[in-house]
Amino acid sequence: MDAPTTLLLALSGLLLLLAGGGAAVWLWLRRLRQRDRFAHTAEFESTLAHQQHEVEALRHQVRAAETRLREVIDAVPAGVAIYDNQDRLLAFNREVARQHPYSGRGTTIGETYETLVRRALQAGQIPDAIGREEEWLALRLAGRSALRAPLQRHIDHGPWAHLYETRTPSGYLVMARLDLAPLVEKGLALERAHEQQLRLSTTDGLIGIANRRQFDVTLQHEWQRCARNQSSLSLLMVDIDYFKLYNDHYGHLGGDECLRQVARILGLCVKRSGELVARHGGEEFALLLPAIDLAEGRRVAQRCLHEMLNARIPHAGSPVSPWLTVSIGVATIVAAPGRSPATLVDEALASLGRAKEGGRARLEVADPSPVSSPVSMPAPL
Repeated sequence: MDAPTTLLLALSGLLLLLAGGGAAVWLWLRRLRQRDRFAHTAEFESTLAHQQHEVEALRHQVRAAETRLREVIDAVPAGVAIYDNQDRLLAFNREVARQHPYSGRGTTIGETYETLVRRALQAGQIPDAIGREEEWLALRLAGRSALRAPLQRHIDHGPWAHLYETRTPSGYLVMARLDLAPLVEKGLALERAHEQQLRLSTTDGLIGIANRRQFDVTLQHEWQRCARNQSSLSLLMVDIDYFKLYNDHYGHLGGDECLRQVARILGLCVKRSGELVARHGGEEFALLLPAIDLAEGRRVAQRCLHEMLNARIPHAGSPVSPWLTVSIGVATIVAAPGRSPATLVDEALASLGRAKEGGRARLEVADPSPVSSPVSMPAPL
């Protein structure tokens, strides 16, 4: 009720009272108070209804904000989980729900991180923690403040992932786990392809040992290393005797198998790490022996000759033996910066030539006074 109306009613009441209508005046005042009370009640109810409407509008805004937050974190191509300052789970997206410790059916909003991880530990989902679960958990919880874990696999045969965790100024913890499986698998595939390509480029495709290219690379490397150490480097050049006659008699498939057998036998004659058996070309092989002097190189060559005879590989077309034999040239040089590794190859090939000219099935060494070492042939069986 506004002030002018109230004043007017008061003046009217006063006039009635002066006129002697006391009872009427009191009745009028009572009705006036009731009217005033009803007016205040109506105003209060109107205010309450307005406030309730505002609260409902705020609730709607909160629900809309929660929906948008859910849509946003579900759209992130990484696992996302958010914890409050009491380490209780507030939200997580669909991506992280596929990963431990969130992948369990019982995962609910409000659970602590420790509860979730303990469930994963009991299920054996964390291989690194098996057998030391409590220690692992204590270390994990202690470092749960600002973490960027290295690339890791969270479960056996599971996804490769990077784990990021950071605290907000209000103490909330935001975790993101990025699944890098496609990138890792692609990188591994490229690495395997590179290794395969490297093997193809350095391995003889027919007999499976080092090829000429690998021999040249290894010779250069070992020459430089021996030059630094002022040590000797020995080389054996091995040639299959009368290999063309072998091919003519046994065919090319038989010849290919013969090359593989010789490669296997020569491989058994080298003992130390770093020694290389390579196919130098055709039916010719090279044995590179770092830090081996001439006397030891000669002993290795002698062993190769005897192992070939002991293998008893038939060679019906050979003029020197019923069994497959080889000729070997041996050379040794003390590597030095002013010398070339090609010198070692030339001397070994020259020694091999003398061995073949001297009747084959023998070895020759690159020495100012060459010493031939013919090998007696066993009687045919």
